[in-house]
Amino acid sequence: MTDQGDTIPRRLERLEVLYKISNLLNTTLDPTQVLEEVLREVVRVTSASSASIAMVDHSREILNIETAINIAPEAWRDLKLEVGHGVTGWVAAHGCPLRIDDVATNPLYIAVKPDVRSELAVPMFHGHRVLGVINVDSVRESAFTEDDEKMLTAIAEQSARVIEMARLYSQLKRHNAQMESLFGVGRQLTISTSVWSIRALVVREGMRILEGNACALYEVAEDGKTLEIVAQEGADHWESQLGFPLLHGPIYSTFRAQIVTMVEKLQDTAETPAPVGKFPRSLLAVPVSYQDAPAGVLAVGFHHARTFIDSDSSLLQLLANQYAVAQENARRQERLLVMEESLNRAERFSLLGTLAAEIAHEIRNPVTIINLLLHSISEETEGNAQVAGDLRIVMDKLDRINRIVEQTLNIARNREPSFEPVCLNAIVRDLLLFLSHKLTKGSIECCSELDGDLPSLPADRLQIQQVLLNLMMNAIQAMPEGGRLAVSTRRFENENQLPMVAIEVMDSGVGIAPENIPSLFDPFFTTRQEGTGLGLFISRKMITSHGGELSVKSEPAKGSTFRIVLPLQRTGGQTDNGHSGQSPYPDAESNPS
Repeated sequence: MTDQGDTIPRRLERLEVLYKISNLLNTTLDPTQVLEEVLREVVRVTSASSASIAMVDHSREILNIETAINIAPEAWRDLKLEVGHGVTGWVAAHGCPLRIDDVATNPLYIAVKPDVRSELAVPMFHGHRVLGVINVDSVRESAFTEDDEKMLTAIAEQSARVIEMARLYSQLKRHNAQMESLFGVGRQLTISTSVWSIRALVVREGMRILEGNACALYEVAEDGKTLEIVAQEGADHWESQLGFPLLHGPIYSTFRAQIVTMVEKLQDTAETPAPVGKFPRSLLAVPVSYQDAPAGVLAVGFHHARTFIDSDSSLLQLLANQYAVAQENARRQERLLVMEESLNRAERFSLLGTLAAEIAHEIRNPVTIINLLLHSISEETEGNAQVAGDLRIVMDKLDRINRIVEQTLNIARNREPSFEPVCLNAIVRDLLLFLSHKLTKGSIECCSELDGDLPSLPADRLQIQQVLLNLMMNAIQAMPEGGRLAVSTRRFENENQLPMVAIEVMDSGVGIAPENIPSLFDPFFTTRQEGTGLGLFISRKMITSHGGELSVKSEPAKGSTFRIVLPLQRTGGQTDNGHSGQSPYPDAESNPS
């Protein structure tokens, strides 16, 4: 085909095509549809065998083919053309048309279709920037004329304006929809009171708003060294492990530096650990913080390579900020509910203590009289073994009633501790010596690991003795077939750098069922038939009055560890009240719990 010159019919045809393209905005503002319509007109006026439009991704210096005619989708769908390479890349780099009469003689040509003989490519400009390239091919040599080049250049110029307007409109529409979604999420977050429901909502909406394939919310684990996923959406397409080591990777970088991280190709990031299973190709991560304190990371993953824009990170950051505020509000609400429940329990216990004291006094008097009468009767029935045996059983049960009454009165009295310098190691040694016979009889090996540099601490000697004896007796009763009892003391500093002392009583006994641990320190809760259910309740109450804590860790069939933590320095709420002269060692055969 030879040049025909810029004839009047060709000029009219060119004007007609440009008019159609200009009117595209009156029919559609969908960028994809605009590109397809433009390409159909291009093929029609140039009689091309095939054609394509590629848009420039300036951030990565590549061209993405957005639409094509008469080219198999699998041949161009995932094809990435580097700016400067190939005919299309050369046009994008130099910003000028390129017409090739015989592609076989041009080294720039990269074959997409084997039967192509000639090619014409022209740039689409937006201002002074190349927006994309229109490319047409033909199975004939010298298929495109200078007039075709002028026609295609004019179409590219007009198309660029239409495409840019459609793209901007599409971005605006998408951003508006995202903001509406974000406001909707904000309303839902304000009415959600559960931390778990808030987390689930955030990852679900984070994935939806950014049209991602997966979304995960990371928070710092208890060990302070790892980030763990506390909520995720699209779990099949995310990490299979629950934790993310705080050693490397874009997630940690986001958390450590408190900056937005955009990774368009995760596989190209050397610091990213090898993924397990199907992993996103692109990642957008933003920090989660509350009152400038780092709290975690919110990340959205994409299976395809994604070019991020500022509005993407802004939207995700807004969502992360909303989550941080909502989470803190939910936690405050939970703390208020716990405090309210604690106050209600305190009121109930106060009433129970008053009532228990009245009942205990009423029970103690008749029990004392019955006990005296039974002693008298036992003296008169010394020769009758059966009656004497029955009387011993009755008297044992009365003793048990007396112990329950005494413990109940101790709770009702609520005696404040009387502080004096106390050597914990000495108390432990005395108690182990006191229990040595019982330990030997029960085939229980005993060992102690006491901190030799442990100073005296202000405490109520009798109350500490009572608590430790109760824990040791419980440990012995948990090892009916024998075992090992270990007691240790050590000094340490808590998170506020205050000096503390820890005492641990460990046994290798039957352990405690997990479902029983939350109720273990409740009054009258016991798993033993002869237990009163008051020993551990009173023990924790005494330790708390010292400003300390009593906790337990246990595993069925492996044993239990009770841990007491006490301050080495007195707090302002602790007062000297004097202490009673009661013996610190109750009957070793008794059951303190």
